[in-house]
Amino acid sequence: MMIERVTSNFRRIKRIAHEWDMTISDGIYYLAVTEGGEDIGALCFHPCDERGLLMHVQMTDKCRGAKASQAYKAAFDWMFENTDCDILRGRIPGDTRAARVMARHVGANYEGVDCDGLQCYSVTNEMRAS
Repeated sequence: MMIERVTSNFRRIKRIAHEWDMTISDGIYYLAVTEGGEDIGALCFHPCDERGLLMHVQMTDKCRGAKASQAYKAAFDWMFENTDCDILRGRIPGDTRAARVMARHVGANYEGVDCDGLQCYSVTNEMRAS
């Protein structure tokens, strides 16, 4: 499995995350999860505060369970090694059990519920290193 930043041919991301309204900008990172030359997942990170990025994720059926966990961790590594962000944030609907379980499995910190009723999680570079 490999993580690759997509800087052109954004159709690769759109094929997996067809519901996303995509904005192309230097401050937005689209990462593809690939295996055997096939895109099996997509992640988007965009600024949410001074040093933080908000994460959106879409995985295909070929990237579930342990493979998805590997993909998340590899994407976190890529983001912390290739950007100056200090924190990655995620917002998960309360009825999305699999996403909540995955957030805990990859070591994300639960921060509470936001004003939209979404559960908020975060990962810092320090958490990743420990």
